Amino acid sequence: MKHRIIVRLVAIAIAGVSFSALAEGPPRDMPPGPGRQQRMPTMPHHDWHKGQRIPAEYRHYNFRLDDWRGHGLHAAPRGYAWYGINGDYVLVNSRTWAISDIVSGRP
Repeated sequence: MKHRIIVRLVAIAIAGVSFSALAEGPPRDMPPGPGRQQRMPTMPHHDWHKGQRIPAEYRHYNFRLDDWRGHGLHAAPRGYAWYGINGDYVLVNSRTWAISDIVSGRP
């Protein structure tokens, strides 16, 4: 009987310490984590070439630019779409994924 009481008290003490540690949150000196942001491989502007197919990692609606005017770009022709990748704007054929035009987003 005494043994059961001691085991229960130890379990309650451990649970109490765990809950208090969770309530405190992360340490204050710890930088914020990436959260739910996508982390894609970087490919600088000088690596893009006309005719090259964009990698599969970038063939996602998150990279597609529907607000091309807001970025100072011309309208994409039918069958093409602008993609914003690593600060650059890439005009891509929607069927073949081949790059048609590249506009640097960096000054």
